Amino acid sequence: MKKIPNWIIIVVVIALVIASKFIFFAPKEDMAAAAKGKPKGPIAVNYYVVTPVAFNNEVFATGKIGALNQIDIMPEVSGKVMAIYFKEGETVNKGSVLVKLNDADLQAQSLKLKTQVTLSEQKLERLKKLLEIKGVSQEEFDMQQNELSSLKADQAYVSAQLAKTNIIAPFTGMIGLKNISEGSFVNTSTPIVSLVQVKPLYVEFSVPEKYSNLFSKGIAVKFSNENTKEQQTATIYAIEPRVDELTKTIKARATYNGNEHFYPGSFVKVFANLGETQNALMVPTQCVIPTLKGQKVFITKNGIATEAMVTIGVRTDDKIQIIEGINAGDTVITTGLLSIKKDAELKLLKSVN
Repeated sequence: MKKIPNWIIIVVVIALVIASKFIFFAPKEDMAAAAKGKPKGPIAVNYYVVTPVAFNNEVFATGKIGALNQIDIMPEVSGKVMAIYFKEGETVNKGSVLVKLNDADLQAQSLKLKTQVTLSEQKLERLKKLLEIKGVSQEEFDMQQNELSSLKADQAYVSAQLAKTNIIAPFTGMIGLKNISEGSFVNTSTPIVSLVQVKPLYVEFSVPEKYSNLFSKGIAVKFSNENTKEQQTATIYAIEPRVDELTKTIKARATYNGNEHFYPGSFVKVFANLGETQNALMVPTQCVIPTLKGQKVFITKNGIATEAMVTIGVRTDDKIQIIEGINAGDTVITTGLLSIKKDAELKLLKSVN
């Protein structure tokens, strides 16, 4: 076997020593940078210069149509249906008699009490004359007077029961489909028919809590459904004075004169213009980063990244309003947000709209 020259062995040993120096004795800064994954140069990013703008606070929501008055009519007393005075689907006026229940027994009680009251009044009148000449005691007169009062109370009760046998419409509205027929026996839990006030109607919808300062009575809203694409107009007349804890929204109702295309209970799309905001600070949606403590953006100052915690307002398709945290003229970073850390060096590429 041929022997390896000594000079070759010496060259290999020197090469290994030099290589080990770069592998095991690299500068601590380079090793730390490699461990943390920090780029050695500035991070190239796009940016957006914050400029005050005016925009409309437009809100879209899903709502439903409701009736100001809507009930299922039920009798207050039990009895046999003697007559039905309404037709299904027609409009009835407030105070109209809808159904008549059997009242023969109550009429008999009323007649009996009427006779008893008359006799009691006559007896009381005679006792009054005798009392004047000391023919009876004051106690006898008082007892007769109490008896008359008791009979009149019974008479008033029977009259009230008689009135309940006439089932009347409590408000003007449209009658629904009846659930009874003449000759049926009904009790206090029997639904007779529905009555719905179809004009005016209301539109009920909810908007996010952040619009609370813009929400007020008198604002006009527009709505439509799938059956008619034409938008109708309603006016907000009432706002719930509290925020829903689950959805963080505020509920409102807007009155509407009524239309045959809309029925109580149907769903509609609601559009509300809550007015124009002047000098609003808007930034692209991708600029805002959610955190455990809220939202933040990165701002560049002299080429250095700075964090700014912000309070957001309304949203548009591609922008978010910033209420607090930045000022007009600030330069907000729009790209490379996952790579940027606080105090990182930045290289601005191009401005985005």
